[in-house]
Amino acid sequence: MMQHYSLLLLLSVLFFLLVQGNCAKCELSSIQIQQTNVGRSSNKLDSVFEVEIKNLCSCTIKNVFVNTNGFTSSVMVDPKLFRRESSSYLVNDGQSISSKSSIKFRYAWDHYFRITPASLQASC
Repeated sequence: MMQHYSLLLLLSVLFFLLVQGNCAKCELSSIQIQQTNVGRSSNKLDSVFEVEIKNLCSCTIKNVFVNTNGFTSSVMVDPKLFRRESSSYLVNDGQSISSKSSIKFRYAWDHYFRITPASLQASC
């Protein structure tokens, strides 16, 4: 009986270490950001860009922040998907993004804005 409890404890510790190891892999490089020019806006002056922010980590991530300088849009961007918070931009209202899932939004301007990952929290 004592062996059973010892084995169970050992397996629990190994599982915890394994899960911890996966979270360590959720780095900024685990966030893939792609932008695609999908055409012109209704005013025919600005290009419309679709942004996809994808979680490549094996864990769920949340509180994803990105950096972009001078971001603006001639069309409204859903603030639950992308909004300014202090000096960065919060993605998906800070809510979870599952592994291999993505968040998409569109903006319009005469050029694209470089968007780079700033921070995230992993939930393994």
